[in-house]
Amino acid sequence: RKQRIHMDFVESPVYGSAYIKGINNIYEFDAGELSGWMYSVNGVYPNYGVGAYKVKSSDVIKFNYTCNLGADLGARAN
Repeated sequence: RKQRIHMDFVESPVYGSAYIKGINNIYEFDAGELSGWMYSVNGVYPNYGVGAYKVKSSDVIKFNYTCNLGADLGARAN
C-alpha cells in the first residue's frame, strides 16, 4: 500500500489465510495454467498461505511469479 502497488487477493477464513491473485496487474494464469504468485521467506517457500505466516523482524519476504508451479523458481517447501 505504501508504495501504491496494486495487489488483488482473496481471504480464506477457513484456512485463516489469503491467496494472492495478482500483483501490479500481473495475475495467476497470465502465463499459462501453471502460473501464479508464490512467496518465500528467507529463501524458503512455506506450504501455507501468506496471511498465516507470522513475520519476524529479520525475515526477508519475496513475492515471485512462477510459470511452472514453482519449478522454474527452484522452489523448495518447508
